[in-house]
Amino acid sequence: MGSICPKCCSTSIIGRFYRFRGLERRRGTVNRAVMRYIFALLLSLLLAPVATAQVWSSPDGPAEVTDDEQLANAQDAFLAVFYHEMGHALIDIMELPVLGLEEDAADVLSVVLINELWEAEDSEKKVRAAAGFWAQSAAEWAGSGEAPDYGGVHSPDERRYYTYVCLYYGADPEARQSLAADLSLSEDRAESCPDEYQLANDSWGPYLDELYEAGKGESLVWVEGQDEDDPFVAMMKDEVDYLNSILTLPKPLTVQVTSCGEANAYYSPSDVSVTMCTELADWMLNGESADM
Repeated sequence: MGSICPKCCSTSIIGRFYRFRGLERRRGTVNRAVMRYIFALLLSLLLAPVATAQVWSSPDGPAEVTDDEQLANAQDAFLAVFYHEMGHALIDIMELPVLGLEEDAADVLSVVLINELWEAEDSEKKVRAAAGFWAQSAAEWAGSGEAPDYGGVHSPDERRYYTYVCLYYGADPEARQSLAADLSLSEDRAESCPDEYQLANDSWGPYLDELYEAGKGESLVWVEGQDEDDPFVAMMKDEVDYLNSILTLPKPLTVQVTSCGEANAYYSPSDVSVTMCTELADWMLNGESADM
């Protein structure tokens, strides 16, 4: 896997909330290649892959889950990727300054939105799913024998894993200590996570407030005719409806779930659209895709 959106640059709506800064509204000495392989292996042992019938590990080992739980886990990871693509969209539509890699900024927004739009229990599930996705992606990359693409625009999957874990932990460290331990966040890194989240919130917050303060609207445009019996399509339709109920973008943004020929998701500046690929959903759910 290794990257999402190279073309650019279960879930019910309950337990939701968002914040107007204080106002809550509910809805909640080895070479690098070997080191990368070892790290990915450790992550894959720590977290059961998104694509298998076992999910997050416990002290007693991975727990067997139902098909519904497996689907919900995959949907949570899919939604986290959508929030990442929303980051690209907002940077383009609002002409936002980006100090650093845009891909990193988009990951940061994904964590901010998960933390702000969902209550604690639901948001934790989504962060665990997102982290699991990047752990599995890292393991797939290491297993492929391909050299890491250190010259690419995306940070390595292992770093993206820790971006989600650290920022989410930093948003509420007292309540999320067990998550930090479960997901192998080191004590040294954990010390800086509250400041890292505060910086993320201070950076994205004013721009998100502009959208919230504009009120509800229809700026996210759902492409009609999609198969809403598909659980990923239905979830994304619900998400678009929910976002339209709490914010308005400066210009319309089209959203669709469709086949792309590869497990991917991307924002297109020329079309001002976010495309979530069905192959990515399949990979998250079953470990199957048209082009890995």
